[in-house]
Amino acid sequence: MPSTQPDALSAAAPERHASVHASAGTGKTWLLVTRMVRLLLSGAAPASILAVTFTRKAAAEMLERLNERLALLAAGDDAEVDQLLRTLGVVPEPLLRDRARRLYENLLFDPRPLRATTFHAFCQEILQRFPVEAEIPPGFDLLESEAELIDEAWDALYAEATQKPDGRLARALEQLFDACDGLPNTRQALNSFLGHRIDWWAYIQDQPAPLAQAEAQARALFGIDPDADPLAAFFSPGRHAELHEFAALLGRHDTKTNLEHQAWLHQALELHEPTAGAVQIQRLALVTRALLTNDGEPRKRASGALEKRLGNADYTRLLALHEQLCTALLETRDLQARQQSCAITCAWQQAGQRLLEHYQRIKREQRVLDFADLEWNAYRLLNGSEQAHWVQYKLDARIDHFLIDEFQDTNPTQWRLLLPLLQELAAGAGERPRSVFLVGDAKQSIYRFRRADARLLETASQWLETHLQARRYSLEASRRSSPAIIECVNRAFAGGPLAEAMADFPPHTTHLTELWGQVELLPPLPDVEITPQ
Repeated sequence: MPSTQPDALSAAAPERHASVHASAGTGKTWLLVTRMVRLLLSGAAPASILAVTFTRKAAAEMLERLNERLALLAAGDDAEVDQLLRTLGVVPEPLLRDRARRLYENLLFDPRPLRATTFHAFCQEILQRFPVEAEIPPGFDLLESEAELIDEAWDALYAEATQKPDGRLARALEQLFDACDGLPNTRQALNSFLGHRIDWWAYIQDQPAPLAQAEAQARALFGIDPDADPLAAFFSPGRHAELHEFAALLGRHDTKTNLEHQAWLHQALELHEPTAGAVQIQRLALVTRALLTNDGEPRKRASGALEKRLGNADYTRLLALHEQLCTALLETRDLQARQQSCAITCAWQQAGQRLLEHYQRIKREQRVLDFADLEWNAYRLLNGSEQAHWVQYKLDARIDHFLIDEFQDTNPTQWRLLLPLLQELAAGAGERPRSVFLVGDAKQSIYRFRRADARLLETASQWLETHLQARRYSLEASRRSSPAIIECVNRAFAGGPLAEAMADFPPHTTHLTELWGQVELLPPLPDVEITPQ
């Protein structure tokens, strides 16, 4: 059984709110289970304890370790039980020893056991209790695999676009086909929209015209004036005069390259129909070839030969014109790129929103919810519904002790649905024994693709410290890593991007240092000559 630092062990005290920042292999799961045992020893009802983690396997392992610990307390003699209690940070005495021995049986036969569950299962439990308040189908089923229904939603999207080939949806899809270079990439882009649907719902929440609002936000983000015509602005009468003058000066130094560039400029200036979009694009391409390199950088014009041919005044004028024209051209190209990015973003939102609407409709018809629905509807129920306070009160009446594992993998929606419960717990402090205990390690956050935000660990810790006077504990002594591994970790976070990402990184140590020093290194293997067969 692992030992732990005395200060860190005090985090298991049942009366204390705590956040534990624990590195890999430092015994955080052991400490979390110790906290559960201490809560039960203090008289907490099993049903009043809720532990939340991120996978079913982790939840099952948590309960398995708890049962193993309680079984040892139930089967041990007095000396063994007393030693186990000391390891938990408890001073042994006869009454406590007897209570510890009964914990296993009490938990085994309690009709309302201690719960260790996942975030999604917790959300599902809430929604099953309050389906009417959450405005979802009572008795809904959980959708384990989305692929088949997403394919149905795509079929519905194609059918709608085909029925209205001149509609906004068809135009948006056509624009995405061009931008994404075909259907497969377009499907991938819109499936990504579905994968981030909670972010989209949060973005358009309470908006009466979500797509119009999103388009306005996109234009503001890209700095786009919907009435601006960058090509017409570039080919203004004043710019025409500058291009003519520049071409004339360039042609006076009649190298092959300069004459070629002059010809491109003359061709651009001689094209008619200045208001026609295709012609304007062609003209800009010709000017771009003359002024910019293939990498999009201004061509180098300064040279002694050019200055000698033009004279100082005209040479200075040519360089000034070149700089002015290149600056204006680059600004025009940048504005074009921003306009195109904005248009593609709006098309993605338009088609993505419609695909999502088909997907949600199909699920409603089949009375199923997926994992994203669980999180979002639980969040809405606890934060935005008219019955939010009543639901919070009902949940608060059942939960006295909240334990949250792997908090670094929490996403913003999960944090926002937890926050009302924590606020209710803080508001009821003093009425009965209550506690919050969370564990995490920002370095181990690996679920960014599921919207995990490691910064929420710090946010939650600060919230607990501010509102519940919680203490923060740090575990840095590994029980399974060699000194070489720990030294590598310390060096990696001592400087560079990792140090910037984790400015408060504490140096890590290992309990294996002494043991490692006792290991005799094996002699090097002798050289072996290998003969090819």
